[in-house]
Amino acid sequence: MYQPDQRIGSIKNFLQQLEKTQTSSNQLRFFRGHSKSSYRLEPSIHRNTGWIENESTMFKELVLRCPNDFSSGMSTFQSLVKMQHYGLPTRLLDVTSNPLVALYFACEAHEAESDAEIIVFDFSTEEVKYYDSDTVSILANLAKRPKDFKIPNEFKIEPFNEEESIKLLTHDIRQDLPHFLPNINPLDLQRVVCVKPRLDNSRIIRQEGAFLLFGCDGEKTKPAQLSLKNISARLVISKDAKKELREQLEKIGISKATLFPEIDQVAGHIKEFFATTSIKEASLTSNQKMIADFLISGSSLTIREIAQQLGLTPSAVSRSIAELREKKIIQTEGSGRDKKFKGSDRLR
Repeated sequence: MYQPDQRIGSIKNFLQQLEKTQTSSNQLRFFRGHSKSSYRLEPSIHRNTGWIENESTMFKELVLRCPNDFSSGMSTFQSLVKMQHYGLPTRLLDVTSNPLVALYFACEAHEAESDAEIIVFDFSTEEVKYYDSDTVSILANLAKRPKDFKIPNEFKIEPFNEEESIKLLTHDIRQDLPHFLPNINPLDLQRVVCVKPRLDNSRIIRQEGAFLLFGCDGEKTKPAQLSLKNISARLVISKDAKKELREQLEKIGISKATLFPEIDQVAGHIKEFFATTSIKEASLTSNQKMIADFLISGSSLTIREIAQQLGLTPSAVSRSIAELREKKIIQTEGSGRDKKFKGSDRLR
């Protein structure tokens, strides 16, 4: 697995690091962005004991209360995708085939004080399933099994499928696939597979989305383990670069408004984009106010130039600059050592 020594600080650097990772012609590559590098690779249903122990009840309750959103022909996997879309914890983990989409999610503002991470996955073509495959239906229907479901300790396929708990699972599967034969392989229940969903959802289309679908590790309350051979790289994003990376991504058309096309999300993005904070309205320290007043009335300067002009240390200026950028009082020009700062055009 490729793990670079340096943290990612720009889109250019990110793409250069990706080029160093190896993949083959018979593999498909997917990405996931974590806004905090300490996050675990596990689906949301396993992040709270109450959720996994009540998974089947949560599934039924949502279908019961919102019947118009779940048509009679909708498979269990398709139902899980819709539930994931609306925020219900599921055994799905979102991934994308677009590395820049993963970078956007890694740089989300709500974890501004933590380094982020991009995980690069490579799956053989045999490991990537379509939404209507038997394997996908087998794993998806684990969601309907009670919390005490365990994989029987029987590895011959015929007697395994005669176990009562597996017969009940088969009954659920046949609601998706009426002609499904009772020949479930015990190992299939302990897999994590990558699934290509139907492109019938604008968010999935915009995000070029796919899903990792998790089975169980012996018993339902334990998630199946993702094979390390499928993880090709883990790239760390510097927390100090998140703000600038979000700005760079927006310039090339990747933003909240483009990835979340629902009207409430687009409206929220527009509201945030055009919000301005006057210096009088902002809660600023004395250094921040001095730097803001100086930049709004002057030209673009580097951190070192600002420090020299105002008699401050470069580190003090750098800290204040970060806060002023978050408040949209100042903006940047250029990058790297040539990066300069000036008062926001909206405040001039």
